[in-house]
Amino acid sequence: MALQQRTAIARRAAFSGRVAPCRPAAASRRGSVKVQSLLREWSPSNKEFIELVLSEFPDKGVATVEEARALYSNGGYTYLDVRSQLEVEEVGKVKDAVNIPFMLVSRKYDPETRERKMVKEPNPDFVRQVEKRFPNKDAAKLLIACADGRQYSIDVLEALDEAGYSNLVGLRGGYYAWFKTFDNKLARRRFGEYAENYSHDGDSGGIHASGAGFEKMDPAEAWRPPVY
Repeated sequence: MALQQRTAIARRAAFSGRVAPCRPAAASRRGSVKVQSLLREWSPSNKEFIELVLSEFPDKGVATVEEARALYSNGGYTYLDVRSQLEVEEVGKVKDAVNIPFMLVSRKYDPETRERKMVKEPNPDFVRQVEKRFPNKDAAKLLIACADGRQYSIDVLEALDEAGYSNLVGLRGGYYAWFKTFDNKLARRRFGEYAENYSHDGDSGGIHASGAGFEKMDPAEAWRPPVY
């Protein structure tokens, strides 16, 4: 099986949370680092977590929200939002994110139903637009995010990988997961008594860990955005 095909399969599995990404993370080779003992929550003062994350990526391939924040704030990664411009305008965006839509979405009037219907079509210039914005494919560090981490991210990662970009990371859970964790000023959301448990001995960080999560449901967890 070709390396590119193995990478594609591994990325899809990583987004689903079923198995580890295709290449072993650097941290797994560092016997001195006890991953389970780390507080898996990003903060400027959590230097050990930041150092660990920067050593793991881009090899690890797919990042949790906490890992993504470390890459975004400490690793020089650009948040590449591949949602449609319409969705970004109506739902919201991450501060300083670059929006290059993978799909073009618009609302057009249907004379038969007398309603405005949503129309989707692929952006034929997507890769060229990324190349224009990030011409240095070896230096560019891109954190790829669609709406939920499943809609377009995998296809985007594969397209940019084929185009020659080498520092690519997908955001598991996409913009919605980020929105539930950080507000539009990049401050961490807190919901009174509701706080995420990062100390649980799960197999990965944050809400994706086995057994980890919220002790009680908070308002942001119940939020569901419109479908685009």
